[in-house]
This record gives sequence, structure tokens and C-alpha cells, in this order.
Amino acid sequence: KKRRRSDGAVQRIATWPSNRHPRCVHGAREASKEEEEGSGRTDGRERARTRPGVEVNDGSSADEDYCPDEELRKKGKRRRRIAPRVPARRNKVRNERKDGTHAPWNAGTRPDWTALPSGTLSTIFRMACRENACPTVARLQRVCRSWRDLSRMDPMLWTTVDFLGTDWIRPTTATLRKWCESGLWCRVTNVSLRNTVKLDDQVLKAMALGCPFLSDLDVSFTDGFTAAGIADVLKSCPIRSLQVECVKCPNHANILDVVRVIASEEGRYRKPESAEGCLRGKGEMWIRAFQQTQQDWHDTKNDEPERIYQGLEHLSIANCPRFTSAAMQRLAGSASFPFLSSLNLTNAGGAGGQVAVSIKALQTSCPLLSELRFNSLGGLFGWTSTSAARSKAEVSKDDGFPHLKVCEIAASGVNSLVSGSRFGESQVYDSVLYEVIHKSEKLSELDIAGCSKLSPNGLKEALHPAAPLRTISIGHSGVIRDEVLEYLCTNYKDSIEGVDAAGAGRHVTDRSAVALSRCSGLSVVSLGGSAITDAGVQCLSKRTPGSAVLQQMNISGCRSVSRDLKRQILAKYGEP
Repeated sequence: KKRRRSDGAVQRIATWPSNRHPRCVHGAREASKEEEEGSGRTDGRERARTRPGVEVNDGSSADEDYCPDEELRKKGKRRRRIAPRVPARRNKVRNERKDGTHAPWNAGTRPDWTALPSGTLSTIFRMACRENACPTVARLQRVCRSWRDLSRMDPMLWTTVDFLGTDWIRPTTATLRKWCESGLWCRVTNVSLRNTVKLDDQVLKAMALGCPFLSDLDVSFTDGFTAAGIADVLKSCPIRSLQVECVKCPNHANILDVVRVIASEEGRYRKPESAEGCLRGKGEMWIRAFQQTQQDWHDTKNDEPERIYQGLEHLSIANCPRFTSAAMQRLAGSASFPFLSSLNLTNAGGAGGQVAVSIKALQTSCPLLSELRFNSLGGLFGWTSTSAARSKAEVSKDDGFPHLKVCEIAASGVNSLVSGSRFGESQVYDSVLYEVIHKSEKLSELDIAGCSKLSPNGLKEALHPAAPLRTISIGHSGVIRDEVLEYLCTNYKDSIEGVDAAGAGRHVTDRSAVALSRCSGLSVVSLGGSAITDAGVQCLSKRTPGSAVLQQMNISGCRSVSRDLKRQILAKYGEP
């Protein structure tokens, strides 16, 4: 290289190729190879040092001796590393104009999500928060400032709120009151406060004022709500579904107070007379948020068929040990449930003895009932019907549940597929079963596990011949016989999908296995503890062409089946 100095003289500077540079590891290796081979060629640095008046670009003079690595280490110096040349990055192409607006995207440019219009972002956010606003909204607010501001100003994101299973948002009384009063929850429809603690009636009162469209409320497994707070919500909101499972009311209040509120006029919804009545008593922030989302709310509802509020449709009071006969009498004798379709009392009661149920009164108060869940009602004491002494001939033709699809009146809430399950006392006789399901021509699920006082003929007479029965559980009951299973497979072979006949003992043999093999839609079968043999298991596992695939089979406890076959069935279908 040549360069002109300040005094005008031309100065020569020695340069080396990258692979011959003495500071390059690769160049040092080649130089050592040349010296070993005795090529006689000297290094470029040495040649430069022999020329008089030539400077070396590392700052050393030509008269100095070249020091190897070991000498440099002794002198406390470090070799300067030459980093590989990296091509400079191209400047990012931004689609932002000088006036603050965003230009259209071009192919090859990096997408900028903040460049989207607020309407488009709101549509995307609403689709993401459709199933649950928590913790999706909290995650959106942590992306950037524009997303945070947009998510805080759009109440349509908070239509469904469920705090269960999320650690992003821990609800407190002050936080929930703030959201309700500010109008952020003015469009909420479903709220689940299950397993929340340190909440009191102030939250329910704030929801009663700030959530005029609330239709689904879950306050199960809470300990701070009382009957007065639940009454405020029922009076101000069109509640269609209410779940108060295992509610521990403060001051040792009884669940009877909650049931009394639900079944009386005190908890009856009072619809506002006009649109102005909905805004009465609200703050300015709430009214502003409500009016801003009015058009979006109407556009959303136009896509769905309009549902006129008629009353409570789903009620769940499961897992409440203090549920007594007095509470059941309140429910069955109330006129507040003409449109109730689902009643869940699973594992309710038991602390005060048997629970008395009037089937006649329940049919009168809930004529549209489609799901009746009484599994383990009354605990180990069971439940008894006030019409148990009547015979089937005395049952009126008007009695029954014509819309019933699911009937669960088992003596225990534990799944009978598990061997060794414990069943409590059952007072379900043939007359009770006949009174419940004899008019249910839409019945698809029936669970009478543990009902030891039923007879095979009672089940045959109670079942409607036109019912599309899909699953039936008769484990550990008095109806487990070969003739019963043959009757079910003959009359419901096109619709039946699951059969649970565990704990049958010697009453179920290979005859039942042959009958079950003819059911084309059968996918789940349990014959644990029966007298079935290897031939019956092989016949049951062989499916005819066009039949459904058998997904689960339980033959645990069948002593007539060989161990090798049990291992094969266990490896093929897994644990029951």
C-alpha cells in the first residue's frame, strides 16, 4: 500500500493476504508448515522488517525483533484478534410517514401490528377473548402501549370471565368493583368466581348494578357470599344458569336461606321498563362505555337468534352437605321454575339424614326438565320418594318427565367402573323408577348403579320403547341379569354406545357377551366381576364389519378369564 504523509512524501506500508497474516491462526499454521518443509520462503512481516524506512501497521518499528506468542505473554501483552468482517445490516424499512400515519405494507417489509386500524385490532381481540377473557386480556396489555389502551377501552372483550386455573389475575373485591363501576363489565354475560377467596357481597352488589346482561353465574366453592348478595344478582340480572355448589355461607348460615331466595319472589328478575331504566343509577363512565358498545352489541346479537328471557334454566346445588328435606321441599313446591331444564343435586345432603323428594311436586314445578342428576343424593343415607308406597297402577298418565334426556339416580356418586366402590343405601323402588322415566321418550342416559331394590321386570316396564338410549349404568344394582342385557341389546341395539354392568357376579355370563357383540354402536363396555369366560371376551372383542371400534373394555375381577387374556385386553384398551 502507498499513502501520502503530511509532509508530502510517499510512504509504503506492507500488507498481507488474510490467509498469510501472522496474526491469523490459519496463517500461522501455514507459516509453521513452510518452515518445517524448508521451503525457504520468509514471512511477509519479516520481509517488511528488512526493508529500511518501512513501517508496520501494528505500530511497531522495523528495527524491533518479532516476538512470538510466548514472548508476548511474558511481556504482559495480548495479541490483537482480527474479527471477521460482517456485512452491515440494511436499515429497517418502516412504513411510518412523517405525519405519523402508516403507509400500506409492501412485500418484503416486516409487518407492524401497530399499523393495523383500531377496528381490525378490536375484532381480532374479541375473537381471541370469546371463550375466556382471562388471562388473554392481561397478556394483550403487556405487548405495547397501543394494545393496552385499546384493551382497556373495549368492554366487548369481557363477555366471558373465568378466573379458575389462571394466575395472571387474582380477583379482589376492590378490583371487581372497579371493573363493574367503570363500565368495563357492562357487556359481560358469563362470570365464574369458582374457588375464589376473600370476596364478599359487595362484589355481587356491584355486579347487580354494572352487569345488566349477566346470564351465567358460578359462585361454587366460595365462602364469602350470602343469600342477600345472591338475591341482588337474581333481581337485577337475567340469570339463566346458577351454580352454588358447596357454598360455605359466613356466620354458619344454612343453604336453606339460599334455596329460599332462589325459589321465592325475592329472587325473581325484574326487567327494566325502558332503555332509560337500564341507565338509572349508573355513573358517567359506565354510561359512556355502555353507549359506545351499543351498536357493536346489536351487530353481534343480530347474528344469533334472539332469546327472550323466561326464567332460570340451569340450577346446580351439588356437593352441599347441609342440603335437607326442607330445602328440597322449597325447590319442588316452588312456582319459580317453569322453564328449568337442568337440576343438579349430585352428592347433596347427607349431614341431616335422608332427603325426602316429592316426584309429583317436582314434575308440576319443572315440567320442562331434561336433566335430572340425583346421584348420591342424601349421601350414605340416600333419598326417598314420598310416592314410594304407591304402586305403578296408581301412577297417573299425566305424571312423568316427557322432556327428560338424562336421568341419574344412582346410590353413589363414585363411578361404578372402579372395582370396590362403596354404595350407600337406596330407596329407589320399581314404582319410583316407573314414575320418573315411563314417559321419557327422549331418554338417552340412565344411571341406576347401586339401586339394589330394583327388579329386572321393573326396568323393562319403566323404559320407553322409543327412547334413543345411548348409555346405561346398572352396575351393582338388582337388575343385572343376562335377560336384561339381552333385552337392552335387542330393543336398543342401534343406539346404545356404552354399558356398565360391573359387579354382576354369576348373573352375567357369555350370553350377555354374545348379545353385546351384536350392538353396532357399542364403544364402552364394563363387565368387571362377572362370570364371563375367554370365549365371551373373544366374541365381544371381535367386531363385525361396519361396527364402531371398541374403545374401552373392563374385565377386571372376572375369575373365569385367563391371565394371559387379561394382559392382552389391558395392553389393548388400557386401564378402565
